[in-house]
Amino acid sequence: MSHYVLVHGSWCGGWIWDRIAARLSEQGHTVAAPTLTGPGLQQHLDEVGQVLEDQVVLVGHSYGGMVVAGLADAHLEQVREAIYLDAFLPSPGESAFDLMPVLRRLFAEAAQSHDPSGRAVPPFGLDALGFTDPAVVSRLRPIDLASHEEPLPPSSAARPPGRYVLFGEHSPFSAMSARAREQGMECRTVATGHLGLWTAAAEVCAAMTGPEGSLPGPR
Repeated sequence: MSHYVLVHGSWCGGWIWDRIAARLSEQGHTVAAPTLTGPGLQQHLDEVGQVLEDQVVLVGHSYGGMVVAGLADAHLEQVREAIYLDAFLPSPGESAFDLMPVLRRLFAEAAQSHDPSGRAVPPFGLDALGFTDPAVVSRLRPIDLASHEEPLPPSSAARPPGRYVLFGEHSPFSAMSARAREQGMECRTVATGHLGLWTAAAEVCAAMTGPEGSLPGPR
């Protein structure tokens, strides 16, 4: 069995993994799903790095892919596999805004309309992303622009084995899936929206764990 560390995306918290975590637990895996609290990427790397154990499976959704990539670079010996769910897949020196430039303007406009400092970005564009369940929408919270501004730290290490799961053929993260394929990752597609880990937990969990609910053994 494996120990999973699940990293949520923008505006969410560790609670967004509840349905995935329940399924993993039913399979006998252990799960940690921390809530990111720091304002920027480096703080998030530090926070999640504190809960890593040996031979963990790191999973990141959306912005969480930035955190997973940074930890996979910095903690190669502890990470058994890195899994990206409809997520950013950065190279060292790249920020989330670098990977999806349109977000820079959209986030800035949202922040300026919400926060006098222009730094706190409230949830927006929720319908297009599939955030329609009141149980989700009521728990979302603003994030700081720094999370998407800060680049992935430099690294000289090779990454551990990776897997990319795209949520639908028309996902805005299709370019990230193509990048993953170019890097030799196993790539899968689940026919769901961006919040598939909530709306299609069974299918997403199956894509994460494989057809038999297990991953290859430790390296």
